[in-house]
Amino acid sequence: MEGFSSNFDQIPEDIIMEIFSRLPVKSLLKLKSVCKFWYILIQTPTFITKHFSHKTNHAIPFIHLYFLDKKQLSFSNNEYPLFQDIYIHKSTSLKPVIGPLNGLFFVYNLDMNEMAIWNPATKEIKKIIIQSPPFYPYFKSYAHHFGFGIDPLSKDYKVIWIRDYWKEETFTRNKSAIISVYTLSTNSWKHFEDNTFWSSHIVMSYFGTYLDGFYYWQMITSEQQQHTQCINGGRKCDILAFDLTNEVFQVIKTPNLFNSNLGTLGLYDGFVSMFFHFVVQGKTCIEIWVMEKFGFWTKRLVIESNLIVKRPIGYGVNGEIFVETATSNLAMIDPTTQEIIKCIGPWENGYPLQVLVYKKSLVSIKKLSSGYLGKL
Repeated sequence: MEGFSSNFDQIPEDIIMEIFSRLPVKSLLKLKSVCKFWYILIQTPTFITKHFSHKTNHAIPFIHLYFLDKKQLSFSNNEYPLFQDIYIHKSTSLKPVIGPLNGLFFVYNLDMNEMAIWNPATKEIKKIIIQSPPFYPYFKSYAHHFGFGIDPLSKDYKVIWIRDYWKEETFTRNKSAIISVYTLSTNSWKHFEDNTFWSSHIVMSYFGTYLDGFYYWQMITSEQQQHTQCINGGRKCDILAFDLTNEVFQVIKTPNLFNSNLGTLGLYDGFVSMFFHFVVQGKTCIEIWVMEKFGFWTKRLVIESNLIVKRPIGYGVNGEIFVETATSNLAMIDPTTQEIIKCIGPWENGYPLQVLVYKKSLVSIKKLSSGYLGKL
C-alpha cells in the first residue's frame, strides 16, 4: 500500500483532479479518509465545481413518492428495473422538497416544527432554527408557502417563507403577507410585511421554480379577494417573483388565457413555464407556455394524449413530461414523439408526489453555513 501511495504522489494534481472528477460522490467520500492531501483536494470549491459539472455526473430524475403507511417505506428499487438511474425519495409527508440547487434541497414539516437544508448525496442535513416574526403576537399563522434560491451577487443560499396571520377570537385577518428570509451563511432570519398580496392567493406547487436570482409562485385572485380590481370581474392569474438579491417582490402579468384555465407553474427548457391540460373531443390536450422574458409568454408545446391526466408532477432531464394519471400511475411522455415511454405504478397506499431534475453534489452545507461560499 505504501508503494501505491508513493507512486500516486508523483502524479500531478490536475491529473488526480481529472481522475477523481469522474468518480461518484459515494466513492469520493471514502477517498477523503485515505490521506490528508485527498481530503483537502476533494473539499476545495474548484474540485467540487469540476465534479458537479463533469459530463459523467449525469442529471437524473428525483422522484418523491408519498406513502400513507410507514410500512410501505420498505419499497425496493429492485422491484422496478425502470428506476435505474433514478433517485427515489420515499416519504410519509405530503410536504414537497424544494430545489435542487447545486444538489441541495430545502425540506420542511411545520407539523413537527422542523426545517432543514439537505444534501441527499452526502447525507448532510443542516437544521434551521425557526424564528417567529415580531408581528401579530396574538395571531395564528396559515397559508404557508416557501421558496429556496441563491443570491447571484453574494452566492448565498436563502429560504423564503410567506404566510398570513389571523386572530381566532375575532376572525380578523392581517392586512399584509408576512415574509421571512433565512440566510444560510449567517444562520439568521429577516422579517418584513408586504401589503400588495396575501399568502392565501398563492397556489401550492410541487415544482421547483428558482431561476437566475428569482423565485416564482403562481398567484390566483378573485374580485372579492384582490387588493386591486380584477379583469372582467373573474379569476385572475399573476406570477409573483422574489428578487433574492434585493429581497423585494414584483408581480408579473400573464395572458388573459391564464385567467380562465388553472395551470401549473414550473420551469421548462430553461424558462418559467405554465402547464395546462384539458379534455378536447375525448383526448387530453397538454399545452406548455414559457415566459421568454418578464411578462412575455409563448406557447412552446402542444401534445394530445389518450392518458387521463390527474396533474403534472415534473419535467425530466431532456424535457420529458411526468404526470400522475387518474389511476395514480406515474407516466412519462416524450415531448418529441408524444409517446408514453414509461408508465409505472400504482403503489399500494401511495402515489408519486413530485419529480425534479437532480445531480449529486459534494457541496458542504456546513461550510456554506460558516460563510465559506465557493464557486457553485
